[in-house]
Amino acid sequence: MRGRDHGRTHRKTGRGIAAAVLMCAMVLGICGAMPAAAATDRAISGATIRVGLTIEPGDTLPDNITVYNDSSDVKDDKAYVGTNSARYYVSDAEWVTSSDRYVAIGELPKLRVYLEPEAGNAFRGSYGSSSITIKGGTFVSARREGDGVLAVVISVPVRGTYAAPANAQWRDYGLGRAEWNTDIDRYDDYITATTSGYYDVYLYRGTTVVHKVEDYHGETYNFYPYMTRKGTYSFRVRTVPHTESQKQYGKKSEWTESDEFYIDEESVSDGTGQTNVDGVTSGTTQVGWIQSNGTWYFRYPNGTYQTNGWLKLNGIWYLFDGSGRMLTGWQQDKGQWYYLQANGAMYSGWVKAGDYWYYLNTVADGGTEGAMRTGWLTTGGKTYYLNSSGIMLEGWQEIDKKWHYFYPGYGYMATNTTIGTYFYVDANGVWNP
Repeated sequence: MRGRDHGRTHRKTGRGIAAAVLMCAMVLGICGAMPAAAATDRAISGATIRVGLTIEPGDTLPDNITVYNDSSDVKDDKAYVGTNSARYYVSDAEWVTSSDRYVAIGELPKLRVYLEPEAGNAFRGSYGSSSITIKGGTFVSARREGDGVLAVVISVPVRGTYAAPANAQWRDYGLGRAEWNTDIDRYDDYITATTSGYYDVYLYRGTTVVHKVEDYHGETYNFYPYMTRKGTYSFRVRTVPHTESQKQYGKKSEWTESDEFYIDEESVSDGTGQTNVDGVTSGTTQVGWIQSNGTWYFRYPNGTYQTNGWLKLNGIWYLFDGSGRMLTGWQQDKGQWYYLQANGAMYSGWVKAGDYWYYLNTVADGGTEGAMRTGWLTTGGKTYYLNSSGIMLEGWQEIDKKWHYFYPGYGYMATNTTIGTYFYVDANGVWNP
């Protein structure tokens, strides 16, 4: 086994030395006599690896990964991998993720680290996250190779601070219309890697914050509805992390401040078009159904919204959550399941959702209108059975230790007939073996 290399820089496609050692062994004709690990070698039960990546968003992965085998300290190399063990050492490291494209904050590029045992030691058995400790990254996988080397794949996060937005300014047309990053080419790969596309934007009148918009997706915003008093206005904007990975590894940018914009008494807004915390637009003439950001709300003339429950309009039931959002699809309320159309209207009767049929109470059925049925159901002169999930059963089914047949595609129970050639079901739909 060859000795360790300390503080050595490796190309991303290294391992040439290991290949040379193998070639020498072949030339000497002793390759077949060199076992991967002698029977007397001590098995290495686990390993600890420290990794680090220090680059800016929009950079490409560095070609060189520096290797340290004599230290467990954090380094300042752009990319490094290290360990500090008397029983094994890092012989090489290379990127698994392509190093040709720009990387963004929150990405988790992968590298492969090759561990070789020192003389008298060997990697045996299997290795996983419980036996391989990674500091500065996350264990992905490990496998032993034929030459006694343990290859460990590690993901290492791209950390950093977002760049501040550029060109924060007021548009020349339309009062109170703010914009920033006006020169951004949204199809440019480098630009895509340097910004999250989400921003905090604060409106000021003098030094007073008038309105805040946080985690906002876009590069323009209409502040005019909040300019209800004369004065000098400005806004500040900063880039913020949006996804969970970005929030874990990225930091908000510095603020970028716009120039000042003055509005006199004759030009101030009456407040129409302001939004509340749920993004619902307000205004003296906006009542009834209101759509905002793809979601429907119902507003009363006193400015309140329908929340936390059912509302019947023109004979149709609708359900709203605590934020006033109209709900769709399957929803549970007070222990009962309901199915709501895309327009919010509550279903009743038979409904097919996905690949299955369900039955929802009608007024004529009694009980709670629209509630999903389970168990036996007789409607339209036919009998059906709906399992505990409300799904209409088909074919042969054993229910309460009795066998019944439900016609496929229709679901109603067969009675007083022979199914196939041999199986008779009686007036109660029971097959008696």
